[in-house]
Amino acid sequence: MLELFFALAPVSIILLTSELLWRRKIVKGERARKYIHILSGIWMAFWPHYLTTRGVVLLGCIALIVLIYSRFTHLFHAIYAVHRRTYGDILYAVALIVCALLALEPWIFTTAILLVAIADGGAAVVGRFYGLNNTYYVCGLRSLRKSLSGTAAFIVLAYASIAIGYFVGGEEIIGNSLIASLVLLPVGSTLLENTTPFGLDNLFTPLYAVLLLNTLV
Repeated sequence: MLELFFALAPVSIILLTSELLWRRKIVKGERARKYIHILSGIWMAFWPHYLTTRGVVLLGCIALIVLIYSRFTHLFHAIYAVHRRTYGDILYAVALIVCALLALEPWIFTTAILLVAIADGGAAVVGRFYGLNNTYYVCGLRSLRKSLSGTAAFIVLAYASIAIGYFVGGEEIIGNSLIASLVLLPVGSTLLENTTPFGLDNLFTPLYAVLLLNTLV
């Protein structure tokens, strides 16, 4: 129980802080969402290093229930302070559960979730600030509005996520599988981030990472 509290407390603090900042109009819109997305995701990525698989799944289920409840009641306004159709918040929690069940080693879970937290979250922030003049639409779809700067940021931060995975347990696997780890993983993740609308990349990207890295173990 102590480990579960330790794992959940920082996420609760991030949610409560984001709500306070939103109410005081210090952060809003996409910045408010990504504040939660990045900080909570980084923390949750390391859950399997001190929690059992059952513990991670339990916390993922709790997160899923809270997010579904908040979607209908706006318990946490900052999560939904954007005017576009997305299910990324729900799928983020689903990804935690699925990756916890499938990942063969803790570092694989860490790498997969960091691809969502750092790479996807960072790409959105960079694209918001520096992508106005280099926007493009994948397949001409407005639901797939991207930017060159955001995509470039995703690739760079994907390598940062892989590097963290290397240092927390994946050094042997990554070091012996450079093509899969340093080409297929970042390139495939970037393609998924670019081609999956409505926040579906929050599930497909980490799932792809877990399945790919599992084959190398």
